[in-house]
Amino acid sequence: MNTSSPVYSLHYVGLNLKKGVTAEHFEAFAREQGTAIPAYPGWRWTLLKGLRGERQNQYLMLQQAPSAQAYAQYIDPQGDPTLLARQFWQARPQATELIAQWKRFGTFAERPTIFSYYAQVAENTASTLADGPNYQARPGQAPVARVVGLHNLALRPGVTPDTFEHFITRNIHRIADYPGWKFRMLKCQGGSRMDQYLVMLEIESLDSLNAFHPELDVSTPKALAFVEAHQDAERMNDEWRELASFSGAPQLYTDYISVAGSAAS
Repeated sequence: MNTSSPVYSLHYVGLNLKKGVTAEHFEAFAREQGTAIPAYPGWRWTLLKGLRGERQNQYLMLQQAPSAQAYAQYIDPQGDPTLLARQFWQARPQATELIAQWKRFGTFAERPTIFSYYAQVAENTASTLADGPNYQARPGQAPVARVVGLHNLALRPGVTPDTFEHFITRNIHRIADYPGWKFRMLKCQGGSRMDQYLVMLEIESLDSLNAFHPELDVSTPKALAFVEAHQDAERMNDEWRELASFSGAPQLYTDYISVAGSAAS
C-alpha cells in the first residue's frame, strides 16, 4: 500500500436518546453549527446517516487524512490525539466549545466511541467523480450531499491478504464505475472494531444512486445496460469472487447520505 494514499477513519456516532435528543435536533445542530468544527490541516470530516442496509438511520463520522503520515501526526496508534492534535484544539477554544455542545447530542469522533481506521489499497483513478467534499453548503442552493456506500468484505479460506491485494492493484484499471461514482478498496489497520477490507463507493448524489440502484440490490435498466457495455469489468468481478466476498448482499453494507461536513481546511 502506498503511504502517500489517503487514510480514513470511521467513528460510530450514537445519539443521547435518554436525554430526548432527536435525529432532527442533532442534524440541525451539525449543519448549522457543527460545520464550524475544523478538520486538521489537509483533513476532511463528514457526518453520515444510514439510508439503507445494516445501519439504516444510524450515524458515522468519516474522517479523511491525506496520507498515513498526516494521520499519524494527529492520531496515535490507540486512536487518541497526539501532542500536535492537543495543541491544535487548545489554540481553538471556540471549536472545543462546539465539540462540547455536540457531545450533548451524541458521541463524537474520539475514544471510547467505537472506531476503525483504514489505509487505501487502490482507487479507480478513471472515475468521473471530481475530488471534493462529501458535504458542502451552498448559499441559495441545495447543498452538495454525496452518498457513501460502505461494503464489508472477507477473504475466502486459504486466500492471503497479499494475494487479494495483488489482484486488486493489478486489476484496478478494469473497474468500471457508473458515471459520478468512485470505487476505493480500503484495508483496516486498527481501532476498537477490526474489519478486513471495505469497499467505499463515493456517489455524487442520491439521485445518482437511485438512477442505478433505487433499492437494496435492485438494478435499473440503466444499470443493466451499463454492465452489458462493460463486460471485462464483470469478468474481473467474477475473478474477485474467487478470492473474497463481493460488495453488496448478502454481505454487510450500508449506503449513507452526507448530512454535514467540515469547511475547507
